[in-house]
Amino acid sequence: MSEDQMKDAMFDEEKNSDIPEDEPREESTEEDDEFAALLDQHLPESAPKTMGELFDATVVGILEDAVLLDYGSKEEAAIAIGEFLDARGNPTVNIGDRVRILMTGWDENGNPDMSYRKARAAQAVRMVAEAWEKKVPVRGVISEAVKGGVVVDIGMRAFMPGSHVDLFRVGDLSTMVGQDIEAHILDFDPDRKRVVLSRRQLLAERREKSQLEFLSTVAAGQNLKGKVRDVLDFGAFVELEGGAEGLVPRSELSWDRASHPSEIVAPGQEIDVKVLDVSPETGKITLSRKRLNRDPWETINDIFPAGSTVKGKVVGIQSFGAFVQLQEGITGLLHVSDLSWESSEKKVEDEFQVGDEVTCQVIEVDQEKKRLSLSLKHLSRDPWMDIEAQYPVGTRHKGTVTGLREFGAFVKISDNVEGLLHISDLSWTTRPNHPSDLLKEGQEIEVVVLELDRNRRRISLGMKQLSESPFQGFVDAHPAGSVVNGKVTRVAGFGAFVEVAPGVEGLVHISELDVARVESAEKVVRVDQEIPVKVLKIDPDKGRISLSRKQALDQIERENIKQYMKKEDEKTVGSGLGDLLRAAMEKKGKK
Repeated sequence: MSEDQMKDAMFDEEKNSDIPEDEPREESTEEDDEFAALLDQHLPESAPKTMGELFDATVVGILEDAVLLDYGSKEEAAIAIGEFLDARGNPTVNIGDRVRILMTGWDENGNPDMSYRKARAAQAVRMVAEAWEKKVPVRGVISEAVKGGVVVDIGMRAFMPGSHVDLFRVGDLSTMVGQDIEAHILDFDPDRKRVVLSRRQLLAERREKSQLEFLSTVAAGQNLKGKVRDVLDFGAFVELEGGAEGLVPRSELSWDRASHPSEIVAPGQEIDVKVLDVSPETGKITLSRKRLNRDPWETINDIFPAGSTVKGKVVGIQSFGAFVQLQEGITGLLHVSDLSWESSEKKVEDEFQVGDEVTCQVIEVDQEKKRLSLSLKHLSRDPWMDIEAQYPVGTRHKGTVTGLREFGAFVKISDNVEGLLHISDLSWTTRPNHPSDLLKEGQEIEVVVLELDRNRRRISLGMKQLSESPFQGFVDAHPAGSVVNGKVTRVAGFGAFVEVAPGVEGLVHISELDVARVESAEKVVRVDQEIPVKVLKIDPDKGRISLSRKQALDQIERENIKQYMKKEDEKTVGSGLGDLLRAAMEKKGKK
């Protein structure tokens, strides 16, 4: 392709706007030739005379909207500032710079029109053609991020696919705008002015070359400096001095096995590494970051002995506890059960967030398994050590209901002591189906200590015990053998429950319901029926009273008979005395 043909290829835009392709150009006239001759007489020899001519000019002024150039004529040429701006909108020339410009025609006054951009494009076509033929890279500036890749200004617009921008995927291509790069030409179509570039290809070639040169000089055991190129789940790629690249496996980043690579290093970070293995056959270099230092677990008992108070940072949270890093390579577990002396477990996520600083105590060290157990509650004295002295059985205390369960309520009587109020110890007179029938969470109540178990860290509380037991009052007034009236409260297959006093119930077994054999208790008694019962047996420990309707009826019957016989006897005695008196009177009268 001749130079004129290259110039014509770069002027498609101008031809399309000035002279449509489907219309023939007008033939020059004698008048045009005379005008050109006159113009040549008034222009210096160095000034351009032919449209499409390339020549040098000097920047003599930079205005807000134009750049002024001295190209040897009597007047300065002004080219729009937009032709001199980079991707970030900054001028690419300074006053005094020599630049190449192109004459694109004349204006209506006969002054030549100039273009810096088209001059660069004309040169770029030639440059790209040579680079394409010789397979050498070209240099340019990324000017724009577009769908699927970036636009590169190499004197003309060139496209570079996103997958060819770098050796690794670039997430946000807009971050590359304004960056000077070199790249290979993947495809070139001079007729369509279409250029496709690949920076990745060039970087891969250079890395391979650097890798081979580096492999001949490096050996296992060497300490090197490098920059982290990319961080993945399995490790980090590091660009070493000289351009070679190596991999630090995840297991070699830190002595702390629980950490993710992204928590240890970041792209662009400069780090020191030790060479573990070099493979000339595959070109792979395996590196280690952690082996620059001694394994801290070898001296764990010296730096963090059991019982010592330590400070660390929360690096992970699970339902069972929080992971606390004391130093790089040493992470311990603060179990949920070691957050507080309180019997009810706290939620770890309510107490900590990742990044929180925490002071705790080392309670166990397992050097072999590399495990460290931490505790927050051990920083204070265990309140259960003095539980008998603080909360003797029988003492009364105020507390707050912290939780309700089917079997009872949890009541906090101090910051670190919580006891159980069983449902059976809520009331003497009321038999609730659930503690919520009588209590609610957050309610302040008074309780009495019923039982303590320091070893099992349990304290039993009572609320009904704050008043005298109606059971004991009944027992004191009605010992075994007493007959009382009661009201049937429940009827079951094995008998009937009878309330003999407010809040005091006893059981009449089915065999004690009647003199005759009873097949069904419901055929003998009914709920709310008042019946006489005899106290057979009292169990104070279990609070149980055994009753008998059969024996009560028998005893009542015997007492009724006894009373009847007594009355009959009195009648008999009375009539006998009367007869004796009458007989005596009669005898006295006869006398």
